[in-house]
Amino acid sequence: MLTHTERSVDNEAAPPWREARVLSEDENWSCLLAQLERIDLRVQCALHQAQMRPDDIHNMQGLVRAPEEIDALMMQPQGRPYWAAQEHADAQTGREGLAMESEPIARHSRLGQLIERFGLAPFERDVLLLALLPWFDARYSVLFAFIQDDARKRLPTIDFALNVLCRGGMEKTLRLASLMPQAPLVRHGLLTLKSKGDAADPWADTFLQVDKALYHFLAGHERPGLHDNGLPPLLAQCAQWLKPPAHMPDRHPELTARILQFCFGGGTSAAPQQATPVLLLRGYAGCGRGAALATAAAAVDRQTLSLDLELLPKEDEEALGVLVLALRETRLRASCLLLRSLPAMAETRQGLFAQFSRRIADHRSPLVYPIEPHAPPVWLGEVPHLLLDMPERSLAADEALLRSQLRQTAAAASPGVDLDLGALVKRFHLSFDTLTQTLDEADLHRAQRSSTASLTIEDLNAAFRLRSQQNFGKLAQRIAPVRNFDDLIIGPDLEQQLKEILATIRHKDRVLAQGFARKVGYGTGISALFHGDSGTGKTMVAEVLAGALGVDLIKIDLSTVVNKFIGETEKNISRIFDLAATDSGVLFFDEADALFGKRTETKDAHDRHANIEVSYLLQRLENHPGLVVLATNHRSHLDDAFTRRLTFIVRFSFPDVALRERMWRGIWPQQVRLADDIDFADLANKAAITGASIRNAALLATCLASEEGASCVGCTHIERALHRELVKIGRIAG
Repeated sequence: MLTHTERSVDNEAAPPWREARVLSEDENWSCLLAQLERIDLRVQCALHQAQMRPDDIHNMQGLVRAPEEIDALMMQPQGRPYWAAQEHADAQTGREGLAMESEPIARHSRLGQLIERFGLAPFERDVLLLALLPWFDARYSVLFAFIQDDARKRLPTIDFALNVLCRGGMEKTLRLASLMPQAPLVRHGLLTLKSKGDAADPWADTFLQVDKALYHFLAGHERPGLHDNGLPPLLAQCAQWLKPPAHMPDRHPELTARILQFCFGGGTSAAPQQATPVLLLRGYAGCGRGAALATAAAAVDRQTLSLDLELLPKEDEEALGVLVLALRETRLRASCLLLRSLPAMAETRQGLFAQFSRRIADHRSPLVYPIEPHAPPVWLGEVPHLLLDMPERSLAADEALLRSQLRQTAAAASPGVDLDLGALVKRFHLSFDTLTQTLDEADLHRAQRSSTASLTIEDLNAAFRLRSQQNFGKLAQRIAPVRNFDDLIIGPDLEQQLKEILATIRHKDRVLAQGFARKVGYGTGISALFHGDSGTGKTMVAEVLAGALGVDLIKIDLSTVVNKFIGETEKNISRIFDLAATDSGVLFFDEADALFGKRTETKDAHDRHANIEVSYLLQRLENHPGLVVLATNHRSHLDDAFTRRLTFIVRFSFPDVALRERMWRGIWPQQVRLADDIDFADLANKAAITGASIRNAALLATCLASEEGASCVGCTHIERALHRELVKIGRIAG
């Protein structure tokens, strides 16, 4: 009698990641059909046995004894039930019959791969093939219903499978363990047990079901290159097969070699992995972690399945089913499983995470999850983990890659057009995952002008700017800059400081590369604190700086960031900086003292966590690759240790008389006509107000003139508007 540990594939010493050879489609079909024939003959035998007992479909004669036999056995038992005694007698006399046994199955056939990768015993293999028969020919459903004497039983039941594949009751009892939830067939999602709602018999009313994806795999219906190639529908909603970047060189060959060594034993291992390898790839979003993994897997003819855990079904039971399918599909193909958003699942769905961690213990195919640079690791069960860092970004390498990809673009710039790609890669983070699409979108911008136009830097800027935008949700508002330095009316000192900020941003990478990166050690991020009275232009200047850099202004909404629950503010800060590391925009924290206020004396848990939040934010601030601007009306409210670690501190002074006169003169658009008798010097002397108040007064004065139908804005309109503004800000009584 066969045991669970017996194997049914040949070539046991072959390496798991590289097969001896690839079978042709005809060879695969021949191997599969030979096994299906064997199962078909078993079914045919079951049919004929049922036809031989038209009045005893359930073979009760093999179970029930005559009354006189019962009396004799009560006096002298045989030591086994009647059905077991009959099987024993048949075995002793050789009447059991010779069953058609399986020939060794080629390891490198699809069926052989399935058997080996899931460690299936011969009986488990045969159950799977039996359940697959209706996929190969729908008439088997009719045959199953006929043999089981129930039109509703168009799939094999547990009882049917045991009757067809086992020689008798003793073997049925032993084989039943292979159909339990903890056995490989069910545990790994190869077989699903479906019970009728009114099931009276747990074995005769429990159906064995195989999904279509396994049929397609065995039949060779898969088409390489498709994102959802061969995936079950539920899994395809949140997962896709990754392809290595087309027409791109391997930018990180050393990293590829290390991934290969850990995940695939270098591609030349002679024995299967003894434990599930879990790899943590640390780097910022968009740094090419998925592309690096897909490149390494492709080097040994393996695939990478990317599973977004945030897209899992909301119900944990259904979500676990999808996770089991993901593990099954990657194990079936000896592929990598890339788990996106794993830390979020570990935090928000702890029960599901615990179940998944237990499931992976015997998975053996590599699991990989991306981790952000400042995030703590998440541990998946008691299996070995390895952390690998993505290589640091090189502007020269980014520029070379972009230039090489542009040469392959049909609408590449004409030879006479010089594209400043160096400035482009400084401004925008090149994402391996979307580079091809971004260049295609730049070409669409070009085609909007003319089908014969050459690609310009403006086309590239527009495409990269759009692709770099991250979704901050309720945490921030994205502002596309519309005002520039020509709209600013500021003093010479402030103007000089703003120029210094821009110069630092533009030359930071080159200066750090000259040795300052090692001298500084950490804290190479650029940050600026804008402090001064409300209305002195802090927000406007932040917008102008973003416009000068050719990016958006990301205005953080502190009302959604600061949270009374311990640890939640820190999580929001982490999310903002994680997204901003990929987004090219300027981060702008208005009224920053609400978040970066002076650290308090630690009296309770809330004080301790408040101090942790400030310390954590300082760490993120100093390492952020882009510009961060913080604004406050009260510099004294900010922690001194915090302000010391900022790159720039810019004071926005209350405008003096000369500056206010410039503001009164410069606020009016060219389309607005002004009366000739307006005395701007007198207005500047009359009211000491900020640029924001001057803007408000000018806007109201223009509205008042329009309401009267006046041909121009006159002194009376401005006087009325200025009066309203002074009342509003509390300078005079209403």
